[in-house]
Amino acid sequence: MKIKSRQSLASRLSLWIVSLAIIIFITVIATNNHLSRALLDDYVDKLARAATSATVDKIESVFDQAESNADSLASVVAIAGTTEDEIHKAIKALLPINTKTFGMAVALEPHSLLDTVGDFAPYYFKKGEALIYEDLATDDYDYRNQFWYSEPKKINAPLWSEPYFDEGGGNVQMITYSKPIYHSGIEAFVGIATADIKLAWLDKIADEIKVGKSGYGYIISRNDIVIAHPDRSLNMKNLADVVSDNIRSEDWQTYLDSKNSSASVSLKVPCPYQEGDCRIAIESLANTGWKVIVVSPEQDYVSDINILTRNISSVAVTGIIILFLVIMTVTHRLTNPLSNLALATKDIGAGNLDAALPHAVRKDEIGALTDDFSSMRSALKTYIKEVQTATATQQKLESDIQIAKDIQMSMIPGYGNADIKSEAFQLYALLRPARTVGGDFYYFEQADEKLHFIVGDVSDKGVPAALFMAKTVTLYTRALRDKLPPGQTFTMMNDILAENNDACMFVTALCGSIDLKTGSAVMSNAGHMDPIMHDSGNTRGHEIKGAIALGLMDAVEYPDVEFQLGHNTSLIMYTDGISEAHDADNRQYTDERLIDLITNIGTSNSEETGRKIIDSVDSFAGDAEQFDDITLFIIRYQ
Repeated sequence: MKIKSRQSLASRLSLWIVSLAIIIFITVIATNNHLSRALLDDYVDKLARAATSATVDKIESVFDQAESNADSLASVVAIAGTTEDEIHKAIKALLPINTKTFGMAVALEPHSLLDTVGDFAPYYFKKGEALIYEDLATDDYDYRNQFWYSEPKKINAPLWSEPYFDEGGGNVQMITYSKPIYHSGIEAFVGIATADIKLAWLDKIADEIKVGKSGYGYIISRNDIVIAHPDRSLNMKNLADVVSDNIRSEDWQTYLDSKNSSASVSLKVPCPYQEGDCRIAIESLANTGWKVIVVSPEQDYVSDINILTRNISSVAVTGIIILFLVIMTVTHRLTNPLSNLALATKDIGAGNLDAALPHAVRKDEIGALTDDFSSMRSALKTYIKEVQTATATQQKLESDIQIAKDIQMSMIPGYGNADIKSEAFQLYALLRPARTVGGDFYYFEQADEKLHFIVGDVSDKGVPAALFMAKTVTLYTRALRDKLPPGQTFTMMNDILAENNDACMFVTALCGSIDLKTGSAVMSNAGHMDPIMHDSGNTRGHEIKGAIALGLMDAVEYPDVEFQLGHNTSLIMYTDGISEAHDADNRQYTDERLIDLITNIGTSNSEETGRKIIDSVDSFAGDAEQFDDITLFIIRYQ
């Protein structure tokens, strides 16, 4: 271990701390910026809506006065017997009342009210302090075909006109309120009373709309004609030509849907003439259907937020740099003793356990670590000596176990190649310990035209089971020399195994003999599972009545069971390492699965049958670790 790596630890620690601080700072700034923009959006929306509402109120108050003047004039004219002179006086009296009303007129149907008069249309408009009179009933100006006259007559209702240039009257851009006049008593249409307002006044209203630094407002007619705009070049242009290219289609549709509604509308769209988004508030005038539109650029307010964010960021960056330098200094001071300790322990890491360690002069965790390293070195030296001794012992034990396995396997006849000198019989035998040595066993011997055999399973595992198995096999070979039948063989073996059996070990086993000429068989069972009988007809467990396992208690009688093996019949004996083999889900292979397999094999070869059984068990178990020995012994009478 090098000093540089310990120094880099200090650097990495500093970077981690500073990185965490940066992440926290960025998160706070981002969250604050997001919330600020959300509040800003709401604030700008409220400002825009307030500006539109105030402007609408201001315009409607003027329009209401103009409507009131025209309505009053219509009421005066409708009275029966009204004269021309009275009409002139009424106009001149009502016109000055509303300062924003530019002109007023009465236009009558010929001979409808004044019997001696044909066309009659007196018009007065303001010019400074004076009232100027114009007669609209001229050959050059047919007032009855003008919109302000014909349309209210047609719809039989008051109406505000679209903006127009009045030729022959005031010769100015204006709008007109027209009030139908009906003869009192008979409710017959007799003419129109009007009140005009110059658009120049609305230009002033538009100029007065101020929202933020650069926000502005304008007024459009019900047919989307710009009536008043701070940019006079846009007046009398269609709204679509002015802003539709800067408004998303879905927002433009929102505006279109609002045209017939008196409710206010608020849109957030790209600004028409500058970068960023604008909040656009739209509100309708109730009496004209016109709309006041206020545009408020968010950039007017975002710039302040951005400036504040930059200032905070600058302070934060400076603080982070200072924090990094302080942390680097502190961490280096803390880790330098560790570097010294690393140098001292370098030789120990290379195997020199006698290398000296620095003295623990500090009273903190590093000093304690130095003391611990010293204690560890001493303990390590002791441990290495113990490991060396244990390793030698382990190697000796493994060697002894291997020798024990070799000895155990040497006791198994035909291990790996079970064979019998008989044309009528086939043998297959397999023993596979779960550990290096185990307790399963089989043994067979051919003598006196008979095949003598035993298959068993010791209750324990490992070396103790192997020793008990060796003792069992030795007793069985003794019984073969004494030519004891299977039942007496078990009785003798049980008495000896039960004697001084302090470990309470036991053996389950099947023992028998088969006449190699006739197929006549005798077997006895000491607590083992029954063998499986397989012939061309069926596959089944073949019951061998017996007694308890060997070694549990003495003086037990084991009966002999006689039966006849038929031709083409297999006798299959096995230990529970097959039936209790388990997969990864701890499901067992089971005797039933084994019987089904044997039924479906359909072979006359004992070796092939045995190999397929073992392959099936291995495939079922997969990678699951097995803890029991496997023994399989097959006798086939052909």
